[in-house]
Amino acid sequence: MFKFSLLSLLLLFGVSMLGAAQGKDLLAVEKAISDLREAMLSGDAAALKAISSKNLTYGHSNGTIENQAAFVEALASGNNNFTQITLADQSVEVLGKIALVRHNLTGSTHNKGADPATVNLGVLLVWQKEGKNWKLLARQAFKR
Repeated sequence: MFKFSLLSLLLLFGVSMLGAAQGKDLLAVEKAISDLREAMLSGDAAALKAISSKNLTYGHSNGTIENQAAFVEALASGNNNFTQITLADQSVEVLGKIALVRHNLTGSTHNKGADPATVNLGVLLVWQKEGKNWKLLARQAFKR
């Protein structure tokens, strides 16, 4: 026969609620990743700004670093233009108000003044919860 103290029951309930909250945050981060992918494909400036933090640091595989304004401008202007993005082998770890995401990104680009090209990148994304929304705080890509 099991005996539970009030403290044991409260701890059990708290752990259960924490797990549910983390599951909800995990789904919200995965939705934010999907929204980012769609915004990058469309080049929608409002969507790109809404999904990213005003403190964004966005690192490209060639070493270029952009802030939020440069990131939005590059995609919205078509200077950087994704025509296809596929994400694979994704892992998401939620740590309170921070989420770490790793995935492989393959796709096609057709940047202004350049021939169409393919990309094969490893990517680390850092998301931060701002209010009820997850915002992209940092991104670093590397060539695979």
